[in-house]
Amino acid sequence: MGHRHPSKLKNSEVSHARARWLLRAELDGCEECQREGDREALRDLASGGVFDSLLTGFVLARTQQWYSPSRPVQYPATVYRIAPIDERDFWREPTQHCMRVCTVQGSQGTSVDTVPALKELRLMPMEDRGFVLDDVVDGLAEAEG
Repeated sequence: MGHRHPSKLKNSEVSHARARWLLRAELDGCEECQREGDREALRDLASGGVFDSLLTGFVLARTQQWYSPSRPVQYPATVYRIAPIDERDFWREPTQHCMRVCTVQGSQGTSVDTVPALKELRLMPMEDRGFVLDDVVDGLAEAEG
């Protein structure tokens, strides 16, 4: 790609360079880069890869938003269990499935075990992977806005 998408991202948990690039393209509304980044993310389902970085960033950002002293959470916990019902209802079915096997860990909910979700993504048809990626990137973009 011959151009850049300047943006200072708030979410430091999206650590993979290409995942950050895709998120900046999303925030900038560059459809060409979004398509390229989506294709790359959908192919890179390795632990530590593009999709993993986006998924981790999404879960950690959302976990912080969902925190409520009146509703404390014991970790480890699946993302699906700790997400508010209205959030879960917003996710498409393949995303809901991934969030049922993705686990937030650590005493303060500061890490994510995405390995089971990545395994499930590998078993999904490309269209369903795309639904999950759309939900994750939309959630990240919303958190950045």
